[in-house]
Amino acid sequence: MKEITEELAKVLIPEPVKDDDEKPADYAARARSASEARNTLVGELMMAAGASPAEDPVLARLGELAAQRREIQRQIRLITAYAREFVRPEPYRLRALAEAAGMSISTIRTVYDTEDKIAVATRIGRKDVKNTVHPVVGDQWWRLPARHTTPPPSPDR
Repeated sequence: MKEITEELAKVLIPEPVKDDDEKPADYAARARSASEARNTLVGELMMAAGASPAEDPVLARLGELAAQRREIQRQIRLITAYAREFVRPEPYRLRALAEAAGMSISTIRTVYDTEDKIAVATRIGRKDVKNTVHPVVGDQWWRLPARHTTPPPSPDR
């Protein structure tokens, strides 16, 4: 496992390439910095592998990266929902958002849903510009989309 973690660290943090006009001391500092970063990464990979059910550094790292990707995608959805549905006096243009997010206009148009809009409304404490979603306050969890929750049963049933 140690060999795999060391090689994986070299894959992720390669040895720097020396520039032609670079001073030897500058290159040595960059190489030392890369080596220290690899050593730190090896330690992180070993710890992640130990905490992983498979105890495999490759699978543990891929799992961590996938979790980071999901979080980034969630943030993109929330920011896009905010920019299109909550910003006044007019929403951000799809073209600008698509370019900034590295997506197509058709993808950025559909990247968020009602659940994302409700999350934004709740976090900023106000409804969207079109008055289609409102912040969830207190025990109003039943106002979330039906695919996740259902309204509480009526007390008279």
